[in-house]
Amino acid sequence: MLAAPGFPWLLRHELRVLWRNSILVRTHRHVVVPVLVVALLFQGVALLLAHQIVLFLARQQVAHAIALPTALLAANINLAFLFILMFSRAITASIDVIYGRGDADFLLASPIPPGRVLAVRMLGVACSIAAPWLLLGGVLGNGLAAYGQYWGLSVYPMFFAEALLVAALAFAFVVALLRVVSPQAARRAGHSLALATGIGIFILGQAPRFVPQPVVARFWASLLPGPHGGGVAFLFARGLLGQPAALAASLAFALAGFCAVWIFLARPFADGVITAAASRPRGRATAQAGRFRASPFAAALAKDLRLIARFPGIFTQIVYRSLTLVPVAFILTGKFHMAGGMSAAVPLIVFLAGQLGLFFISVLAGGETIPELAASAPVPQTMPRQAAMAASVYATLFILALPLLAMLARAPRLVPALAAGITGVLLSNVLLGQRMPIPLVRAGFGKTSTGTAAGLILGVAVSTIWSFFIWLVVAPHPLLWLRPGG
Repeated sequence: MLAAPGFPWLLRHELRVLWRNSILVRTHRHVVVPVLVVALLFQGVALLLAHQIVLFLARQQVAHAIALPTALLAANINLAFLFILMFSRAITASIDVIYGRGDADFLLASPIPPGRVLAVRMLGVACSIAAPWLLLGGVLGNGLAAYGQYWGLSVYPMFFAEALLVAALAFAFVVALLRVVSPQAARRAGHSLALATGIGIFILGQAPRFVPQPVVARFWASLLPGPHGGGVAFLFARGLLGQPAALAASLAFALAGFCAVWIFLARPFADGVITAAASRPRGRATAQAGRFRASPFAAALAKDLRLIARFPGIFTQIVYRSLTLVPVAFILTGKFHMAGGMSAAVPLIVFLAGQLGLFFISVLAGGETIPELAASAPVPQTMPRQAAMAASVYATLFILALPLLAMLARAPRLVPALAAGITGVLLSNVLLGQRMPIPLVRAGFGKTSTGTAAGLILGVAVSTIWSFFIWLVVAPHPLLWLRPGG
């Protein structure tokens, strides 16, 4: 009998699998050079920003440019929001490594101890959720360190410590949740949490527009720490600001939480994996009746609309992409004024239509599991593609129905140009998406991910060009903003 693989071998394998499943490697084989170019660009911008921060520090002649209680409050708020965003991502990542990858039950059937499998999976999830934030925060920390502000480097250990704690809590939550709900429902919980966090951040940012300034000031004042740093509640915040004792205590606390979950979760983790491996979604009786539509096109259209509706996190994905409707609503209700008046809403709606159309056609490209079945059917070869385009256009117009009706009521003279712009951008993006779909989360457990980053970039470019063209048509003075003082 061969000895069970050791912890370093398992961890190396886990990190390799996570790297191969990352969006960079999924969308392009040769990613090292583009990643280095983007990293250098971000670092250059961060150096410029750090230079401005250091100059401000010198003018203020204080340690962190603002009073310590205010700095602790800002750090704590950022860490709190980061915790929730990491937690929602960790939920989906935990479900993927337990259920979606399909190898956890195989590993548990081997001589490898369940605790060892759990440890590498938790560390892998911690690395995956920490990586983007370490890259974003790290470039600014590097820039501050380049100008002598070495406390900025504390972002690396603090973000990873938070990721360790979040990964442990997410695994405990998912293992408990899989005992009562399906993996699909658990993953929807993660998407919903991310959506709620995004909406909460947006509401806080817009609060000064609707809430009196004294009320907002009293709210933030109530969250300020005391003169001595606010106690344990601000431990991570003090660590993020580079206080050595708080930094060491934060790392010890995160590591202790990680180890506690690891020790007590090994057996429930093994039980949860077996339960998840045996889980199958229940079918509906009406869906098994074998009733077909009146024509092949209608059947294909209904199938594509159902694939869109079943995409994991479809609601949150639509909400994220529809944030453009917020300024549109402000413009149409008169709460926000821009140059061009109501005309400013038209290019925003056109841009959103293009992005939604590209998203829906990409969902269908990744959700189709048996294209050979349609190819072998006695229908025209172009019919499945036409049905997918029609489903994408239908779903986009369904979401845009309310702003289109509002535009018809408030500015009917702009509707013809708006209709032309939506038609053009939808046609361009669905044709682009059929050839180059954007990268998305896998359409269902066990399915291969599709998509390319080039499709994402080209889709944004196409939507921007159409929006700018329509802006030139509808705006009374479309290029006035280019003039000095315009």
